[in-house]
Amino acid sequence: MNTLDRSPYRKYFRVGEEIKIPEHPHEQEVPNPAIFLLGPAEIESKAFRIATFAITEPFEMVPATHSHDFDQFLSFYGCPPHMLELGGEVEFTVGEEGAELETFVFTEPFMVHIPPGLLHCPLRYTKIHDPAKPMIHQDLVLTGEYVRNPDK
Repeated sequence: MNTLDRSPYRKYFRVGEEIKIPEHPHEQEVPNPAIFLLGPAEIESKAFRIATFAITEPFEMVPATHSHDFDQFLSFYGCPPHMLELGGEVEFTVGEEGAELETFVFTEPFMVHIPPGLLHCPLRYTKIHDPAKPMIHQDLVLTGEYVRNPDK
């Protein structure tokens, strides 16, 4: 069997502590390690970022309504093997500029595509049923640089 560390393919893998986000804006609210892969920093010329958070207690993750100039895909699901049980409650707000924003309450796993320019957030975790079975939040953006455009 080959050893990954001596392989020319090692550059394609992130293993163990290498997948942990070194620092992120929600470290106080999400004390568990978050994992990530950053496109341009990790994979030459690929513009994407993916981050995964284990949510163990209620908090407001993103208070300000904003938009982006890129596509964003958010997933919210239960801790494996209970991925089809959300394990809590999430409030998520979305809407078009110039229209009234709508807030939705989810108690089942969900995914949402946020196209460029669509206003979204606040994002609130209002209930977590069992901290030992955290809710998983995954964030995928198709950009190398994550920038929030504030609501006008």
